[in-house]
Amino acid sequence: MDLDLAERIARLVAWIVAIIAGIVTTIKNLSELKDKKKSKKKQKRRSPTKKKRRK
Repeated sequence: MDLDLAERIARLVAWIVAIIAGIVTTIKNLSELKDKKKSKKKQKRRSPTKKKRRK
């Protein structure tokens, strides 16, 4: 009985840790996407001819 309880607690803790890690990762990825969108808006677009000359 004691091992069953310990196993249940360990499983629940593992689930909770996995859920929290998933939420944190999702929030981090969403904030990075927002930052990328903001930086793309700030950058000026180069014309295709200038890109060709650069290479």
